Amino acid sequence: MSFQNMKKYLAILLILAAFSGANAQLGSYPGSFARMGFGARGLSMGNTLVSDRYGDVSGYYNPSLSCFQENGVVNLGYTFLSLDRKLNFVSFAKKFSLSGGKQTAGISLSWINAGVSDIDGRDNDARSIGMLGTYENQFLMGMSILVAPDLSIGVGFKLYYSKLYEEVTTTSVGFDAGFTYLASKDLSFGLAVRDLGVKYKWETTGQNVYGTSGTTSEEKFPVLVAFGGTYNLPKKLGLVSVGLDTYVNPRFETTDTLGVKSYSKRNYNFALKVGGEINLNDYVKIRAGIDRMDFKSDDFWGNIQPGAGIGLTKSFTKDINIGLDYSFQIEPYTHKPAQNIGIAFKFK
Repeated sequence: MSFQNMKKYLAILLILAAFSGANAQLGSYPGSFARMGFGARGLSMGNTLVSDRYGDVSGYYNPSLSCFQENGVVNLGYTFLSLDRKLNFVSFAKKFSLSGGKQTAGISLSWINAGVSDIDGRDNDARSIGMLGTYENQFLMGMSILVAPDLSIGVGFKLYYSKLYEEVTTTSVGFDAGFTYLASKDLSFGLAVRDLGVKYKWETTGQNVYGTSGTTSEEKFPVLVAFGGTYNLPKKLGLVSVGLDTYVNPRFETTDTLGVKSYSKRNYNFALKVGGEINLNDYVKIRAGIDRMDFKSDDFWGNIQPGAGIGLTKSFTKDINIGLDYSFQIEPYTHKPAQNIGIAFKFK
């Protein structure tokens, strides 16, 4: 595919994003920790990795990418966040052969751990009852297969385990699905649908919580549809990516004091993201990106999340490579940035 055709494809993505309307701003829906991004590389590049099969892939963004991961890669990441929050990552991805080398497949595993600590607990009389904390976890296992030389498909299975307060915990399962299409050796497109069927169910009717005064409530996750394209720059200069995320926000059911039920309408949000990575040499990469550009939002500049970062890599043997990644991302509604430090181990 020529460079002119590549520019046309990326222009189509930009036009779609510019004219996509949104009925509401990106709100605080359940599982927001799982939509912040994954690792220093993804955060610094605006989370535009749904179609990136050229760098170290992540099944978090698209389960169909793992069959392009030549060498095994293990990533560990720790995020410095304001407001007593934490966000940590662990992942693994590698491709392998099936049927005696006639078929290529891949596997990806990841764990996201998030939470908030040092919450000042108070009773109804404002008396201190100690410091409280919450946590959320997402466990993912993804599998992919190359069904044609230029097309891979994949599916990811998810388990969420979260704690809200004392004995109030919940688990939920869901899945992701996606595909990657190679338009040429230097241009790829990806589509992923994430968090299908996931919801939190909170029960506080147990004797150890609120007894008969407790309730049971359900919170459905938004479904995220991510589409993007990645172009591998010539002469090993780096890559650029652009993506469009569609948030399919769930309906909500409420019941008033008379028992009358009302239902909210399903609404959609659209957000554009761009990112890139430049190879300064064989050992140093610089990255930058902008996430969550919602052109229909009333507060466009307050919602966007620009970021930047650097990646360092060093080969210790012909089979082992160790990398150090750092990202710096500006968050809305807080004066402190989100910073992530990650270590990557690559092996044959």
